[in-house]
Amino acid sequence: MIKPEPRKHHYIPRFILKNFNDENGQVNYWNIDNSRLEKRNIKSVFMNLDMYRDESLNEDDPTQIESKFSIFESEIAKLFSNKILNNSEISLTRIELQKLRIFITLLSFRSNSRMDQYKNNKFDSLTREILLKFQPNGNFEELWKRELDFLATCRTYDEIEKSEIVDPIIKLDFMNDLNGYYMSFVEARGGEFLLSDIYPTLEIYPDFIANIHMHCLLPLSPTRLLILNHIMFKNGNSNNPFLDRMIKLSRIKGDAILPPKNKYKTPGTINPDDEFIYKVRKIYSEEVQYINSLILNEARVGIIFRDKDKVINSISVFNERNDTKQSFVQLENSLK
Repeated sequence: MIKPEPRKHHYIPRFILKNFNDENGQVNYWNIDNSRLEKRNIKSVFMNLDMYRDESLNEDDPTQIESKFSIFESEIAKLFSNKILNNSEISLTRIELQKLRIFITLLSFRSNSRMDQYKNNKFDSLTREILLKFQPNGNFEELWKRELDFLATCRTYDEIEKSEIVDPIIKLDFMNDLNGYYMSFVEARGGEFLLSDIYPTLEIYPDFIANIHMHCLLPLSPTRLLILNHIMFKNGNSNNPFLDRMIKLSRIKGDAILPPKNKYKTPGTINPDDEFIYKVRKIYSEEVQYINSLILNEARVGIIFRDKDKVINSISVFNERNDTKQSFVQLENSLK
């Protein structure tokens, strides 16, 4: 019997979504399109039918990209269960860290919003000119899938840098994420994290020229959050007035941004077995509410959460603000 092809392609992996399940194996899902609160199985959230299907490049195996994602996800899921989700101290080797960091950047590139950008040619003229060198016919959705097909197999940055398949803009994205951000983990105390279709969610420096990402926020469970912090936060000051304003403006501070401790096997050299040790820091209700406000503000398709009693304060605080892109008053009323 021929196994049916997978059609529900998740742009946020199910091994992350399942952490938001309640005791009945479902998530609370707020559907932004119809303003309805629903109980959902994770199979039906943050996915599109045949999103990565590609018959023009992979005629013999049109679901090849989805299959490659599944392999990569299973590797990272094992890392999550063994080291990341439940430990108060997380120790990652250089190989594990590199693989995880590539996976995180790939989440941004394989997202629903990025698909829309490539499918509908939403690029400035300079970016479009560069991409046309890799896709002369202007079918940027095909370019996106071709690059995803390759990136899903990469486990080292060296593979990405040396590739002739990946365009220079995406290469720069991966290298900027590696060199421009360091990672930290926090545990929520007082409230729980929400998760939306915009994953990761960004805290952005509000400058119309620079548009710098100060922090990239990835909820891993209702109580655990992974943060990529701009490298300028590592030392606390930069002697650069612009960057110092950025550091002062951010509301993600203190324990949440403490860098890891590094254990090098041989000082001055790069060893695959070098260790990076992350102390999981606790943050409390006000900080959790602020992070949730960023997630709420950027959501486009929907929001999921586990326990309504542990997120309603975040939603209420968000609705009291007058500087948001959208309102969740109806969601708040549905939870009361």
